[in-house]
Amino acid sequence: MIQGDLLELYRNILFTFHVETKGGVDYITWTMEYQLLNADNPHPIYLLKFVIESIKDFEAHIYG
Repeated sequence: MIQGDLLELYRNILFTFHVETKGGVDYITWTMEYQLLNADNPHPIYLLKFVIESIKDFEAHIYG
């Protein structure tokens, strides 16, 4: 679900993730799909950076 300023740039943004366990270690694959409203709009790299930093903070909290 997106709202606010993001609706001026993107028709939709979808984050999905897949968890796979190998050898007792969990691996998570994140996918970000989006559709630009206008070809001149920027790609949402800043959102990807936000998600990466949020995951790092979450891991630090859990494994801290």
